[in-house]
Amino acid sequence: MTTIVRPVRDTDRAEWLRMRHALWPEGTADEHAAEIADYLSGRLPTESGLLLASAVFVAERASDGLCGFLEASIRTCAEGCETNRVGYVEGWFVDPDARRRGIGKQLIAAAEEWAAGRGCREMASDAYVENTVSRDAHRALGFTESCRLAHFSKTLAGSTSADRAIGHRLTLLTVAGTFAVCKLPVGCAIPAWVTAAEGLFSITRTAAEFSIVRAEDAVPEDVQCERDWRCLRVAGAMPFALVGVLAALAVPLAHAGISVFAVSTFDTDYLLLKARDFENAARTLQAAGHVVEVAGE
Repeated sequence: MTTIVRPVRDTDRAEWLRMRHALWPEGTADEHAAEIADYLSGRLPTESGLLLASAVFVAERASDGLCGFLEASIRTCAEGCETNRVGYVEGWFVDPDARRRGIGKQLIAAAEEWAAGRGCREMASDAYVENTVSRDAHRALGFTESCRLAHFSKTLAGSTSADRAIGHRLTLLTVAGTFAVCKLPVGCAIPAWVTAAEGLFSITRTAAEFSIVRAEDAVPEDVQCERDWRCLRVAGAMPFALVGVLAALAVPLAHAGISVFAVSTFDTDYLLLKARDFENAARTLQAAGHVVEVAGE
């Protein structure tokens, strides 16, 4: 028996509803019908703003209707994944009489192709811990269990470890001037030259260390410091709940052998890079998908 996997059509409503109710029996027929109508009318289902796109694929028998479906989405995050654009299996079902024929694999393949074509580098899913059949099916198709909640993640073909580490695409502004990273005696007062002029400076004091970042021309010659640093600022303000921002910048720089000194503020992050590495760092960050713009502080 030949089975065709294709995008869902309006004429599939009844069969889609039947299979949806079999997969999620806790939902009423009216609830399923309303969600189907929303999808077919182009209203994107959202879950706290996490869904960026959605698609539904069905498996069509050679005759006698449908025998499976898969609802997919693109989420901004998923358990076990490192990027902020992840293909996700929201629901996956094959009729009992059509199982163990590769139909589930065909549906997953269609969803992966759809997600990869929209910029995703990872695919994720989930299953109840007690649903061993579903968990075994995920593993058989290349997913790995990523946490005890039985969420799953899978790397799409063509992705690299560097790609997976970069979850954010950021805009960075060049801060004018060169900077020095200074080390002062523990317990000494803040020198007047630190705050005497406008511009970026940072003061960090602990029980074991006292360090200052300041424009190089403001730092006296007798101060212990590393000079000749350039600076990039991440544009905009970032919420505290946002994770992986520094990793998105530091990972590609590390792969290029470029060291970085990071300073974080309430709103954003600053990257200090040795002047000799600055142009290479800018090219590396741009190649990783970030935008580097020249701007004053």
